[in-house]
Amino acid sequence: MTRRTMLFLWMCLLALGGCEADDWGPKKLSHGKTLQEAQIEQLRRGRKVYATYCVGCHGENGDGKGKAARFLDPKPRDFTLGLIKFARVPSGEFPRDADYLRIIDHGLSGTAMPSFRFLSVKEKRAVVAYVRNFYEEEPEAPGAPVEVGEDPWFDDPEGGIAEGEKVYHGIAKCWSCHPAFVSPAKIAEYHEAYGLGKPGLRENLYESKVTDSQWGAPIRPPNFLIDRIKTGPEVENLVYVIASGVGGTAMPTWAGILEPEQLWGLAHYVHDLAMQRGSKRAIERHNALAHERSEGGK
Repeated sequence: MTRRTMLFLWMCLLALGGCEADDWGPKKLSHGKTLQEAQIEQLRRGRKVYATYCVGCHGENGDGKGKAARFLDPKPRDFTLGLIKFARVPSGEFPRDADYLRIIDHGLSGTAMPSFRFLSVKEKRAVVAYVRNFYEEEPEAPGAPVEVGEDPWFDDPEGGIAEGEKVYHGIAKCWSCHPAFVSPAKIAEYHEAYGLGKPGLRENLYESKVTDSQWGAPIRPPNFLIDRIKTGPEVENLVYVIASGVGGTAMPTWAGILEPEQLWGLAHYVHDLAMQRGSKRAIERHNALAHERSEGGK
């Protein structure tokens, strides 16, 4: 989606959602707790921001069913679950304010969610406080921030890419959902290096596998040679997605399972693939692997 198309779409969404009736919003603000005047004012401000910029996609009830939602793929986030996909906490745990604010600032590439960096700090914090009230259960404490440490491959990115390719196709088995990017023989070699048994390779190994999610629709994990990465392709962003997992999907939390050099290696490898996105050479190579497997190269 081009920048011009995205801008036009966003203006249409504002037109669809910016003028709503007054009798909408979370069923209960602050879940019955007594609020200070400053908190009440913050929620009022948050409601105003939400009504102006968010309701067209995310809906009056915060359930992702705004008037524009039927036109969008992927669908807008359902805030009633209390989760977001790209939080820097273990997958399935409640996000921190910083996670909402980061997405508000940067948007999500390849989706209809633009950057709202132009909002004031007060407005952004207010709409986060407001959105949290769409969660219909008793609020839970946010998860602890995932720590990834310093990049051990900063001075040796090629070494990081090599490590990441090995981890991706070996111990992490990322090809279980994402496409593989090396031959079956190479996957078997990486498995042997980790002392794993013979890999049970799935059909359509070089395509993404559609998986279930908590978001009301199946998820197709990205093919890094074709699809945009929603959080951006920067190594520093990717390592947090890998370490934290993706909320409400089959993407698990790898922090505490993989070593830091493996996490960062994966980030360097995925970044390298993403930098080749759309290139004729990379796609031809990938298609050749798929053809080899379909012809019996298992």
